[in-house]
Amino acid sequence: MIDDQSRPSRTRRARALLSRQVEDAQLARPVAALISMVLLCLMILGASLMPVPYVIEQPGPAIDVLGSYDDEQIIVIDGAETYPTEGELMMTTVSVDGGPGFRVTPVEVVAAWFDPTKSVLPREAVFPEGQTREQTVLTNSVAMGSSQQGAVAVALEELDIDFDPVIMIGGVEQDAPADGTLEAGDVIVSVDGRSATDVAGYQELVLGTPKGEPVPMTVRRDGEELDLEVPAEMVDGAPKMGVVLTSGYDFPIDVEIAVGDIGGPSAGMMFSLSVYDELTPGALTGDHQIAGTGTIAADGTVGGIGGIRQKMVGAHDSEADYFLAPAANCDEVVGYEPDGLDVVAVSDFDGALKATETIAETGSTDGLPTCDDVAKTSQNED
Repeated sequence: MIDDQSRPSRTRRARALLSRQVEDAQLARPVAALISMVLLCLMILGASLMPVPYVIEQPGPAIDVLGSYDDEQIIVIDGAETYPTEGELMMTTVSVDGGPGFRVTPVEVVAAWFDPTKSVLPREAVFPEGQTREQTVLTNSVAMGSSQQGAVAVALEELDIDFDPVIMIGGVEQDAPADGTLEAGDVIVSVDGRSATDVAGYQELVLGTPKGEPVPMTVRRDGEELDLEVPAEMVDGAPKMGVVLTSGYDFPIDVEIAVGDIGGPSAGMMFSLSVYDELTPGALTGDHQIAGTGTIAADGTVGGIGGIRQKMVGAHDSEADYFLAPAANCDEVVGYEPDGLDVVAVSDFDGALKATETIAETGSTDGLPTCDDVAKTSQNED
C-alpha cells in the first residue's frame, strides 16, 4: 500500500528536476550560440586568408636613370666621351603582388578594388599558367637585358655609331646545368666549331650534340673568347642547358645599365633617352624632371606596356612634372592623368626625343601630342 503522504514529496522532486533541466537548457543556449559564433568567425577569417588567383598592381618607384639605384650608378659608359647632365629622366615601375610564388587574399583584393591607384587582374592575364617564381625571375631578367640592348642600339643609331648584331645568352636558369658555366651577356661565337646567324640556328647546333655529352661552345665575355664545355641534361630526348638565347648587339663602346632586380622591357624608351643624353653635350631635359615608360624596338618604335595608370601615379608621387606615355596606351591614360602631371603621347624614339627637347627649351608641352589628340584621331579613323 502506497503512503499518500509521499506523493507531494515525489511531485516536488519531479518539479525540481524539471526546473533544473529547463535552467540547464537555458544556460546551454548562449553557450552554443557563442561556440557557433566563434566557429563562424574562424571560418570567415580562414576564408579571408585563403589565397585567390588574382594579382594586384600598384604604383612602384620612379627612378632617375641618369642617377643611381641601390648606391650604384645606373648608366656607366666606357670607350666614348660622355658629358655631364642635369634634371631627371625617370623610368617608372609597377609593384605586382600575387605573382608566382606569392599570393594575395580576398581582403587584399577587396581593398584594392576600392583603391583608385591599384588594379586587380586575374593572375593568368599577367603570368602564364604554371609559371614558377624562378621562371618569372628569369623571364623578367631576359626581358630587361633585351630592353637595355635595344635601347643602346636605338641611341647609337640616332648618333650614327655603327654596331653589329650578335646572338647572346639572355639568361641562365638558377641551378640549371649551365649555371656557373655560362653567364647572361655572353656572346656566342660558335657551337662545336660552327656558327649561326640567328637563335634558331644555334638551337639546332645545340640539338646536334650527342646524348649525354656537354655542349662545346666558344663565347666572348668581357672582350675575351672562352672555350667552354657546357653541361646539358636530356629532356624529352633533347639536350637542355637551361639558358635563354636572344638577339643582341656588339657595340663599339661599353654601356652598362644596372637597376638591381627590376625586370621587364618597359623602360626601353627611357634608357634610350638617357644613353643619348650622356653621349651628347648639354642637359637633354633642361633641368626638368621627366618621367616615362614604353618598350623600344630596333626601329625606334615605342610600344605599349602594362600598368600605365600606376606608373603615372608613381611619377607624380616622385614629383615629376612631365610624363612620356606610349601612344598605344592612350586609351588607358585619358581621364586618369594625375593633377599637375603633363602627359605627352609618343609613338617612336624621334617623338620622345622631340618632346624632351621641347620641354627643355620651353618648359611646356604646348604643341606636343597628347593622349586626347591620339584618342580623337583614333575615333575619326574608326
